[in-house]
Amino acid sequence: MSPGLFVRLVSTVLVAGSASHAEPFSFETLCEQARELAAEPYRPSSLELGDFWKSLSYDQHRDIRFDMDKGLWAEEKLPFSIDFFHPGWTAKEMVDIHEVVGGESRPLGFDRGLFDYGKNKISSDVPSPPGYAGWRARCHLNTPDYMDEFLVFLGASYFRAIPKDSPYGLSARGLSINSGLPGVPEEFPVFTRFDLKRPAKDDTSLTAWALLDGDSVAGAYQFTITPGVETVMDVEAEITLRKPVQQLGLAPFSSMYWFGEGTHPKPNDFRPEVHDSDGLLMELESGNLHFRPLEHTHNRFRHCVFTLEKPRSWTLVQRDRQFISYQDKEARYHERPSVRVEPVSGMETGKLHLIEMPTIDETGDNVVLVWEPTPAPEVGEAFRFHYRLRWMRDPQPSGLFSVRATRAGTPVQKPDELLMVVDFAKPLQPVKKEGDPKWDDITDWNPVVTLNQESAKLLHVGLEDMSMAFVDDLPAGIGRGDQLHMPQVLRAFFVIAPPKDLDQIDMTCELQDADGKAVSERWTYLWMRPNP
Repeated sequence: MSPGLFVRLVSTVLVAGSASHAEPFSFETLCEQARELAAEPYRPSSLELGDFWKSLSYDQHRDIRFDMDKGLWAEEKLPFSIDFFHPGWTAKEMVDIHEVVGGESRPLGFDRGLFDYGKNKISSDVPSPPGYAGWRARCHLNTPDYMDEFLVFLGASYFRAIPKDSPYGLSARGLSINSGLPGVPEEFPVFTRFDLKRPAKDDTSLTAWALLDGDSVAGAYQFTITPGVETVMDVEAEITLRKPVQQLGLAPFSSMYWFGEGTHPKPNDFRPEVHDSDGLLMELESGNLHFRPLEHTHNRFRHCVFTLEKPRSWTLVQRDRQFISYQDKEARYHERPSVRVEPVSGMETGKLHLIEMPTIDETGDNVVLVWEPTPAPEVGEAFRFHYRLRWMRDPQPSGLFSVRATRAGTPVQKPDELLMVVDFAKPLQPVKKEGDPKWDDITDWNPVVTLNQESAKLLHVGLEDMSMAFVDDLPAGIGRGDQLHMPQVLRAFFVIAPPKDLDQIDMTCELQDADGKAVSERWTYLWMRPNP
């Protein structure tokens, strides 16, 4: 700790582990507490951050660092360790944090001794904050020598996780209300309390509970997190509405898409693409796969609604894994995780909302994905649901041709027509040869295109094999070799004549064999006429 720092290394609230403050705890008791909260008018948290901490600048707050050697359970060498976030700067909301041992919950009081305050000079008469801003979890995710962070809960009901060898990317939330609806205020329910279960020495999963509260809702959550090559999170929750809301969003995500290969015009940036995610993959009850590429339209919202019944899963994916597509060594966009949602119960029917908002740079999340259950929960009635999140690099290959890229433009000297180009590939990346893999014979294959606007005329549809062109573009020893099976890349293209007064078209494209069987994902897209 800096010798110029003047602090009293004491807790100003309840001391962690105090037996006199232990109370019986279970998920059911937390649900009961949430129901009682929902039956009363909403009251904001009583935890108030002092003026000194509120006024910290970005640099001052950044200079406060948690000592991970003092993390919860670190000294006991348990499989997980917990760091706490110091409130200040923009992190002004605080949460109550408790440890659960043997079915009893004990509060963890704020302790300045867990932090190195760096160059900050803090007078001894400055009261300590009454709580932490949030927490993150560590484990031996990548190496046996270091405890890597793999999970963060910080701000409102936001959380992020990562799989092995991955940077952070998109964010999840416990709940969203009126997200991304133009002209409708968004509500941000917050996790006000966390209970962290002390792990046994051989545990591979971390269990945490959270109490959610907001103007329109209260609820209880149980998270069971298993880190690994895929970091798997089981989320079980019960919520109760205090009053009706316009859009209730379960399993919500926030991601960023600034520009990609199909964005026109592109920002003045040295990188070819900038995004945390580039597509939405939906697995229907039938097992059919629909892929919707993300896009950004300057100064315009895109809001697509997919009505689904008993979906198997949906995934926000970062599908393009080539460094050359991003040229950003620090941001590592080519390594950002994908996340799959697998409904377990309480999410049988509903609407999947994909909302793409304008953005001027990469610093804000402008993509929202939420599941709206139908029928909507009744006000005052407890509603339970359960889903599983898989934070991963890539979904397992489906055996179908997957959408690899989407581009739009106009045919040469025909500015009133629209040319769409969709590349499909199998596999998406080079893979190690097993046996003697062959590329498919596409002689009798055809792209099947649908448009939702009868006034838009489909003028031409075609398919060509681009595989050798893609292979020849990869230098030997870097992207190809005798031991690798290279992707077969098929390019579907079609030309549309949209009327001049038509601003948008919903369209699909699917590759089918001679018998009409789908051999690819179904590409689904919302074309919007570019702004003049």
